[in-house]
Amino acid sequence: MNNALAYRFFKKLQEDQFSLIYTGEFDDELTATLLRINENYVEDPPSLKKKLSFLIVECFQNILRHAEKPVIINKTNNKPNMFMIRSVGNMFHITSTNLIDNTKKEELIQKLKNFNKLTKEELKDVYLNALTNNEFTSKGGGGLGLIEMARKSDYPLQFAFDFVNFYFSNFFIQLSITGNNYKENITSLDVQSNVELYKELLEEDILLIRKGDFSQESILPLIKLVETGMQGKQKLPPISKKMFYVMVELLQNISKHGQRTEDQQEGIFIISLKNNRYSINTGNYIDNQSVVSLKKHLDSLAGMNENELREIYKNNLINQETGIKGSAGVGLIDISKYGSEKLKYNFTPINETTSFYSLSITV
Repeated sequence: MNNALAYRFFKKLQEDQFSLIYTGEFDDELTATLLRINENYVEDPPSLKKKLSFLIVECFQNILRHAEKPVIINKTNNKPNMFMIRSVGNMFHITSTNLIDNTKKEELIQKLKNFNKLTKEELKDVYLNALTNNEFTSKGGGGLGLIEMARKSDYPLQFAFDFVNFYFSNFFIQLSITGNNYKENITSLDVQSNVELYKELLEEDILLIRKGDFSQESILPLIKLVETGMQGKQKLPPISKKMFYVMVELLQNISKHGQRTEDQQEGIFIISLKNNRYSINTGNYIDNQSVVSLKKHLDSLAGMNENELREIYKNNLINQETGIKGSAGVGLIDISKYGSEKLKYNFTPINETTSFYSLSITV
């Protein structure tokens, strides 16, 4: 368990007002959950929400229809699909990743290059022509989804291929739209940076990253995403009640106790899977005046066995009920009881008043 993981990815995504990255198995139910998260986060005009929702669906459908599934799975080709939304500056970037047969690669490259050369009107004509002539593949749609992506994206489609083996490559496609009607002060994001980000996710066995505002109303959709995307999937171990409880407590910890910056409860939440066990890493800003007392509390919890944790938890509940001051965080005590390892933490100084507080636990 890497207690510096949260800060590492927080820094990597520091320009993002919002990031949501998911790797693993995909289905239609997961699509609906992501649409709800989009509705919760995006505060811009309805037209932007509508466009984002459309592109989210198209990216998902592209994965569901066209992702290759090798007959023989090995360490080389056992690559998870990925979907991400990143809000950087005044732009939204949607990126998806899936395996593609190398024999289809050149044809796809040429098709995407041709789409990028066409105007919106020309793309519309190509789309209508494909519909009229019933140009459908065995997987459902002769590139119609790609045409629609090109039509709805405000900028040319970005794409990349990462070699996997003789048979397969990973196909990355990125769509970008502006968050307003003006194309000034554009903050671009190159698709190659997301290729490298994907590789880092694989190295750390990361299933989910959510970075941005952790206000109370944003927590429920994230819990639903974990439940929809990970619960009951054959390749993943089942998510226990303990895991859900710890996850909720850690999300509440960011929401309630994180230092607010620019009217946001900014933080990061990461779920990874190593050795068939889930690890949760969280991080948020904290006032430097709170560091010493919090560190003392965490060190105290790390030195306790299970019985001692139960006893201090019970005493703190009694103190809260009777209004006695000084009862330390019940949530952290409870989380400590459920971890298969001791809580790990790190404080990274940011400036004279603020530090970044990272917390990790394996369940």
